[in-house]
Amino acid sequence: MDERPTLQNGYLGAQPLFSEFGLLAKSHAEPEFETNENEFVIKLKASQPVKITSKIVSDETVGDSQERVFIQTRGEDVNLLVSLDKPGYHRLQIYALPAADDSKQLPGVFNYLIHCTGTPRKSRLFPKQFAQWKDGCVLLEPFSLAGDHIKGDVVFRLMVPNALAVAVTIEENWFHLDPGDNGIWTGRVNEIERFKGRGVYAVLNANFSEEDETKYSSLLQYTL
Repeated sequence: MDERPTLQNGYLGAQPLFSEFGLLAKSHAEPEFETNENEFVIKLKASQPVKITSKIVSDETVGDSQERVFIQTRGEDVNLLVSLDKPGYHRLQIYALPAADDSKQLPGVFNYLIHCTGTPRKSRLFPKQFAQWKDGCVLLEPFSLAGDHIKGDVVFRLMVPNALAVAVTIEENWFHLDPGDNGIWTGRVNEIERFKGRGVYAVLNANFSEEDETKYSSLLQYTL
């Protein structure tokens, strides 16, 4: 039965630190809303640099998932691309800290309750984002590699500020991306289906060190 979950008083909406961290809800000011779309974007504005994470908690799907939300930050604009896998009530919990704060624990700053009434689009599992990705990186494509319907050659296009080299690794295989004059790194993985069904991941890595060209940091991890 599709019943609204019981929530604690004060759970929904902005928490005390939301405005203190300079955050503003742009697209969805109301913390509870209904949608017949299972993929949509929630837009925030950040007046100061912040690091943000989130997760979906659902009574329809046991546990929580961070692969249902992909966060992109460009200047003051923070966009959360959400992809829900089934109808029902879903809680989107957003966590944040000022970028200069080195704390590992991010406090909750805003909670949404989303009633999804339909799934017209095939849901997507987004890549896991590592901390260094959030230092100004921007993903253009691909947003998901999961599912049997994704096959053939897959093109990667993204922006990684200050990177000296960028590559996708799958097991021992390296696929290097080429830098463009527009700041966009581009490359491709051939015949992605040959890696599926083996419990492996596609990992996006970047080198930032002039002293050690073999040192790469993981930025994104895709489920195949």
